[in-house]
Amino acid sequence: AAHPTGNPTEGVDALAALVELFNVLYALGRRLPEASHVQGIVTHGGTATNIVPEYAEGRFGLRAATTAALDELSGQLRTCAEGVAMATGTRVIVERATVRFEHFRDSPVLSERFAAHLGRAGITLTPPAPGVYLGSSDVGNVSTRVPTIHPFVAIMGADGSDHTPEFAEAAVSSRAREVLRAVTEALACTAADVLRSADLRERAWARHREAAAAGR
Repeated sequence: AAHPTGNPTEGVDALAALVELFNVLYALGRRLPEASHVQGIVTHGGTATNIVPEYAEGRFGLRAATTAALDELSGQLRTCAEGVAMATGTRVIVERATVRFEHFRDSPVLSERFAAHLGRAGITLTPPAPGVYLGSSDVGNVSTRVPTIHPFVAIMGADGSDHTPEFAEAAVSSRAREVLRAVTEALACTAADVLRSADLRERAWARHREAAAAGR
C-alpha cells in the first residue's frame, strides 16, 4: 500500500491489476466459442480512495457447453491472471469458489417416456433450439452418474423471457398452474414407469453408458 500522491511509486496497485484482468478477459471473450462466457465482479477493491490498494479481489463466473470446454476456459482464465500479475508486479491466487457444474446429459429413453405422458395434457415437447443454452445447474453432475431428464416447459408466449417482471407475473398465472399440474403428473408417471419396468431401466442405463463411453 502507498499514498497515491505522496509516494505512489512505492506501492503495488492490486486494484489496477484486477482492472487489467477484466480488460484481458474482455478481449478473450470476443474469440471464445458461442457457449463459453466469463462474467466477473469486483468483490474487494480497497478501503480508501487515498490509499493504493495492496489487495484486490474479483469473482468470476464461467460457463461453457461441455465440461471439457469449461476446464479449458478455467485454464485460460488462470493463464490470463498469471500474465497480468507478471506484467504489473503483483501476485495472484486463483481459487475455485464453488463446486463445478458438469454439462447436462439427457436420457432420451426417459425423455421420450416423459413427453408421452405430458402429451396427454395437450403439451408437446420439442428438441432444444440450436444455440440456446439454458443456464447452469448441479443437475448436470447428477446426469453424469444416473440417467436423468431436465425438461423445460413454457408458461409464457414465445417472445417471453425469464429473469423479468413479466415472468414473475406469469409464474402465478392460471396457465402456470395448469402446466405445473400436468408436469407433476407426467414426472410422477415417468417415475412409476421406471420403478415398474425393468426393460425401461435397462434401456435407459444402456444409452447412459453409451453416451459416457463416447464422452458426450
